Amino acid sequence: MALYLGVSPAFVHSVEIGRRKLTATSLLPLLPLLRHLPPADTADAAPSSPTPVTPISAAPPPGLPAPEAAELDFRRRVCRQQAAKVARELAALEARARVAAHWAEALPALREAAAAVPPDPDNPDHAAWLLGWLTRQARPLPAAAATRWHLLRARAAALAAEQAALSGAQ
Repeated sequence: MALYLGVSPAFVHSVEIGRRKLTATSLLPLLPLLRHLPPADTADAAPSSPTPVTPISAAPPPGLPAPEAAELDFRRRVCRQQAAKVARELAALEARARVAAHWAEALPALREAAAAVPPDPDNPDHAAWLLGWLTRQARPLPAAAATRWHLLRARAAALAAEQAALSGAQ
């Protein structure tokens, strides 16, 4: 860009980050290119406004040839396999969460029972080890597990939607 405008790369960088403005002489080479840009819409001029998402039409555009059934079928099978894998991961994560909840629920009673056992003279460290082991077993799942659960649910929904869309495309 600097070569095209006839300025230094540092000047272009300063313009890009908003530190400097284009001068009239550096703007002249850009004028022919401006004619090819779409007109600026003042309603969408705010840079902080999100880009609107256009809804996907169910009907293909006119003139579009029929899709290749084999390719759509292959992608549908891939989605089915990925959905099965995501379902297995979700089931495993949910099982881990249930186990963690059961341990957390049972921990007070288990600690009480462990404290009631008389100390073993042959193994005096056993009681401390048992309490530590119980505490480690009852650790709650990390927040990353909850995040993973939400991401897996979103992925499962996306794969189901893709399978449905591919089924209707034939």
